[in-house]
Amino acid sequence: MVNSALVLRSITTVGNYDYVWDFIFYQNGAIEGKVQATGYTSSSFFHGNGLQYGNRVWEHTLGTIHTHFVNYKVDLDVGEVKNSLVAHDMAFEMVQAPWNPEQQIERPRLTKKVLDTEDQAAFRLHSPMPRYIYFATNQKNKWGHQRGYRIQIISFAGDHIPEASSMERAISWARYKLAVTRRKEEEPTSTSVYNQNDPWTPTVAFADFINNETITNEVRRVWSTDSSLK
Repeated sequence: MVNSALVLRSITTVGNYDYVWDFIFYQNGAIEGKVQATGYTSSSFFHGNGLQYGNRVWEHTLGTIHTHFVNYKVDLDVGEVKNSLVAHDMAFEMVQAPWNPEQQIERPRLTKKVLDTEDQAAFRLHSPMPRYIYFATNQKNKWGHQRGYRIQIISFAGDHIPEASSMERAISWARYKLAVTRRKEEEPTSTSVYNQNDPWTPTVAFADFINNETITNEVRRVWSTDSSLK
């Protein structure tokens, strides 16, 4: 149906790229974050076996393969600070067919699990996720359902750097497509501008944020990663 939305747009210039950031507020209460890169292609001088590392875009120019990784941080509380992170999914249960007692059928049923700790709420890039994951309040509507806000990730990041790499800890936030951590003043960002200068001994290592602390009934942060291959 026809819909109207409020779009807040900002543009940041980093090197040869202009990143267009959109935060979209819909009338039904949904909030969407989007980013796209424009500007000039990242390139290098084409020579030798350059086609193994990108595509030729001019006589002596190679458009080099690279990735754009983005990490979103959201301080999310729904209705109050004492929220729970809840995962809803589906499982099959074996039951007897009502019309044929000699046969069985698989009936889908709803499963519900409260993710109490940071380790439970940290989802690796290629690991499966619950179909629905949301922050739920202790308040319920008239149908007995907890009020909540669903987190929906549309695009997942690809591989960043092998975890065995000595530089990987500098961008260890990219290990996760979604992570929920306990909010701390000493953990304001997932990385530091100084990490690029010395990635072998990073100023901020996001992986250290996830240390199995409880997140139920606590103020918390949501971290989500997105990327695109260029």
